[in-house]
Amino acid sequence: MEKLKKINGEAWEYHTRFDPRVWVKAYLNHGPKVDSLTNNMCESWNAEIKKYRVKSILTMCEELCCYVIRRMKKHITLLSAYLGKLAPIQQKRLGQMIKPSNRWNVKWTGDNERKRFEVSRKTSRVDVDLMKHTCSSNMWQLTGMPCIHAIAAIRKKHDKPEDYMHKWLCMESIHLTYAHSIQPVFSEEYWHRTGYIKSDPLPIKRPIGRPKVHKRKKDPIEDLIQGDKVRKTFRITCRKCGEKGHNYKTCKEEPSNPNWKPKTRKPKHQNSSSQALVNFRYPNLLQSLRLARIEHTTNSSS
Repeated sequence: MEKLKKINGEAWEYHTRFDPRVWVKAYLNHGPKVDSLTNNMCESWNAEIKKYRVKSILTMCEELCCYVIRRMKKHITLLSAYLGKLAPIQQKRLGQMIKPSNRWNVKWTGDNERKRFEVSRKTSRVDVDLMKHTCSSNMWQLTGMPCIHAIAAIRKKHDKPEDYMHKWLCMESIHLTYAHSIQPVFSEEYWHRTGYIKSDPLPIKRPIGRPKVHKRKKDPIEDLIQGDKVRKTFRITCRKCGEKGHNYKTCKEEPSNPNWKPKTRKPKHQNSSSQALVNFRYPNLLQSLRLARIEHTTNSSS
């Protein structure tokens, strides 16, 4: 945080508003055995049920039930062909840490159980306890998987890192997750009739006034952030003096160009333009009108 404060003070001030227990790994709870702080599972679920949510309540529940059944059947089929002790993702993460663990020096502290080691590299030094499954770096307790220091101590003892994994990361727990199955639901024609009165839906009444707009619920931290208004990035430039913030009509400065003159609009000759348009479209119309006017004048005088 001190390094961040030197680089960007605003970023440091923003992060200090949050409780460290919700975003700093050093303060996270060791119970879930996971170091991921994303909601990818919720986002994936919402993306899948988007096409079901627009249906009626009973149809939506049936569609969701069928979707879960199909997904569980697919996972059970895949798990039946996998024979490893760890889950494929956990096995891949563990394999990526085995090779870098050779760079660490391991020393036995002399305990009777031969389970405690001092792991060091250059200026870094940590304490690893294989009996309690702990490491002073806190990563083993947080994820349930031996960290790079613990793997170095395990290999020093000539044991397998898979034997020190938390049980929740093993295939045994995953098989227990899919051990149950969803019972089928019969269609409406096979439902048992009850003696209760069927409930009617409430009458739909239009409320008085304009309908309310349901706005997004803001996070409490958003109220603390300053500068909620969007700043305008566009600024007008004066054509007379060249400065920003005003136009040439309100400009009181001297023009940057001595030959500058304000633009003037050309006068509109409405009569001549309309007469020219009439002559263009109806060339004999004006002559006929003149003859009619002369004839009318002659008849009136006589």
